[in-house]
Amino acid sequence: MLIKVVAVQSRLGNKLSLEEKLFIFKQRPDFVCLPEYCLIGETTPDFSRAALYSRENLQYMKNLSGEFTTCLIAGSMVEAEGDSLFNSAYLFNRGELMGRYRKLNPMAGEIEKGILPGDKLFTTIIDGVNIAILICADALNSELFTLVGEMDLDIIFIPTTSPYRPGESKSDKYERDKNIYLKNAEISGAYIVKTCGVGQLFNRPLQGRSLIASPWGIIQRVDYHSESSACILAAVLDIEEIREFRQKRNAHARKEKIVS
Repeated sequence: MLIKVVAVQSRLGNKLSLEEKLFIFKQRPDFVCLPEYCLIGETTPDFSRAALYSRENLQYMKNLSGEFTTCLIAGSMVEAEGDSLFNSAYLFNRGELMGRYRKLNPMAGEIEKGILPGDKLFTTIIDGVNIAILICADALNSELFTLVGEMDLDIIFIPTTSPYRPGESKSDKYERDKNIYLKNAEISGAYIVKTCGVGQLFNRPLQGRSLIASPWGIIQRVDYHSESSACILAAVLDIEEIREFRQKRNAHARKEKIVS
């Protein structure tokens, strides 16, 4: 089974332009993933203010999924539940709400600004493809990937915002991607689609290091010179290949356990 995924590296606060929509539509994607906090504009003062637009943002994402007639991982948004704030990623399939995931591992800066951690993983099956959603710093918790690796997942989508690091070299960036995303693809036995935002988040400049990875290598990544630009990655993923990889890996692990 071949499926196409699209990672939309967009400027935070901007809805997709007609040109971007047409480009995505022409890809005929099975899955489209947007960035973390994708609709928080540069003038938004804090998370509490951002949460006021959650209902409007959900309607926009629902409509977008319907327009593309595809499964949309709607980046993430701030939503309030009583006095609590969460960093939530919603999943829409052809305009139908399929579920929600709340970030399990908020960064210290998020916690200081009122974001609370979620309490459970989110996995589902879309058109026969087993998927999960994580958000940004969740990728730093390798135990999560060990856990989802036991669930026979095919793709893990990770909406992200990456802070700009002045003076960081190209090799430093690629080494970090290798040590986090390629390593976690190996641990989980799944494809990883990481989608970053560009622009600023609460006056903090961002760099877009979106990528699509498999356990055996990086399939697509944003060019080093395009990390500050909106751009779109697309890749065809072989679901049978990733499942065969897991079967062989698990068989090898069982054999090693018997020998030891």
